[in-house]
Amino acid sequence: MYRIKQLSVFIENRTGQITDVTTILSQNNLSIKSINLIDSNDFGLLRVIVDDAQKAKKVLDDAGISLKITDVFAVAIDDHIGSFNEVVTLLSSNNINIEYTYTINNNHNGAFIFKVSPLLFNKTIDILKENNLEVLKEL
Repeated sequence: MYRIKQLSVFIENRTGQITDVTTILSQNNLSIKSINLIDSNDFGLLRVIVDDAQKAKKVLDDAGISLKITDVFAVAIDDHIGSFNEVVTLLSSNNINIEYTYTINNNHNGAFIFKVSPLLFNKTIDILKENNLEVLKEL
């Protein structure tokens, strides 16, 4: 229910690679909800959340683009100093390791996307909800 499907797309670090992915998504009427690029010298990892991850996987697979689907979750944030620190401190104090995180803007409100170990996913959601943090069901 709180699992958001994120596409992790492996791309070469060269001009046009992001455009190749976004063109295929838009030509197939897929809406990008979040996008994040991490690069190295030769390759990049493009993390994308769309409105239909399974359809996106199919059309990108058909185009020969390598990707995997990962479960992540989103936590709504208040606009105040320390809001991110409050969330990561809560998770850390409960021995939840954050594999990565990034921010998004969701309907003019901020949110953080988090990736944790699949074995701790449900526990993490329970901890957040028990501490009155808003875990989003969708973007």
